[in-house]
Amino acid sequence: MQKYLTIKEAAEYLGVSKQTLRRWDETGQLKASFVSAGGHRRYSPADLEKLAKGLYRTATEWAASVEPRAPHDEFYCATSDVFKTRLERMAREMEKNDALKDIGPIVVSVAGEIGNNSYDHNTGNWPDLMGSFFAYDLGKRIVVLADRGRGVLSTLRNTKPGLKDDYEALTTAFTEVLTGRAPEHRGNGLKFVRKAVMRFALNLKFCSGAAELEIRRNDPEFHLTASDQRIRGSLTLFEF
Repeated sequence: MQKYLTIKEAAEYLGVSKQTLRRWDETGQLKASFVSAGGHRRYSPADLEKLAKGLYRTATEWAASVEPRAPHDEFYCATSDVFKTRLERMAREMEKNDALKDIGPIVVSVAGEIGNNSYDHNTGNWPDLMGSFFAYDLGKRIVVLADRGRGVLSTLRNTKPGLKDDYEALTTAFTEVLTGRAPEHRGNGLKFVRKAVMRFALNLKFCSGAAELEIRRNDPEFHLTASDQRIRGSLTLFEF
């Protein structure tokens, strides 16, 4: 017999609030499987898994779309303060989870570095919609981040004008220390990301423009390929 989850269990699985699930039920974004005799919503694990698997696809479509539009409120961080607040919430949830509390500080540091870059490198220069996409699924151990900013190539050309394309820009961003002068030194954070991901045997997929960089678990090299869609700013899938 299939086991259905309470709204509290479903919210913890997806990393959202119970209020968000109630709103999704009312708008049809995620309907409860049924309502108990006592008036309590019950959710199918299969429905939750289907939604969770769509986080990266949702972020990709948002970061690649021609027309700027705000993502769902639960995933949209219009300012760096909103992003930091939600990052702190993720940190608290991981600290309470015995299976995740040891790796939690690394996950939070990596997500924080990537997410903060969205604001550090685009403040006053957002091409259209400011802010970032930030979502996570602790059950599946994934974090998804995206922005519609200037992108890595445009940002790094400020300090390295000779960069040819998105592939060279990603290689530079993850391997070279360009300068120690503010504010350019903030771009050196992706070197920390690469080292942390490799040291703790994690997976990272980072896209910007037409290029995609992937760091695979227990692989000493990183891999550059063409991204499936052209990403206007940056897009990250982090698996831990």
